[in-house]
Amino acid sequence: MPKAQIIMVVSHDPHLGDVRKAVLEAAGFQVLAVSNIKEVKAACQKCPQLVMIGYSLPSSAKRQVWAEVRECCTAPILELHKNEEPSLMADVFFHNADRPDDFLVAVRRIMKEAS
Repeated sequence: MPKAQIIMVVSHDPHLGDVRKAVLEAAGFQVLAVSNIKEVKAACQKCPQLVMIGYSLPSSAKRQVWAEVRECCTAPILELHKNEEPSLMADVFFHNADRPDDFLVAVRRIMKEAS
C-alpha cells in the first residue's frame, strides 16, 4: 500500500481547519493541521508535499508561514482565499474552497504535478 501524501493545513479558524482535514483525510491524504507558526515549524519536519494556507490567516501570518516553509522544504504552497487578492508568494491559488469536490480536484492536480 503506498504511503499517504502529507498535506499541512494552516488555519486560524479551528472549524475550517477541521473541515479541510476531514475532507482531505477522507480522500486518503495524511493531514497535519496547524494553527500557529510554532506548529508550522514542527510540521515542516515531517516534509509535507503540499502546504495549504487558509483564508482566515491575516496577510502578515501568511508571509510568516511562507517564509518558514521555504526554509525547510520546497512543497508547493496553496493559498485559499475568498474575496481578497491572493498574495504573490503562493504557488497556487484557489478561490472559494467551499465545494469539497472542486477543492479535492485542485489538490489532486497540485499533488500530481508536484510528484
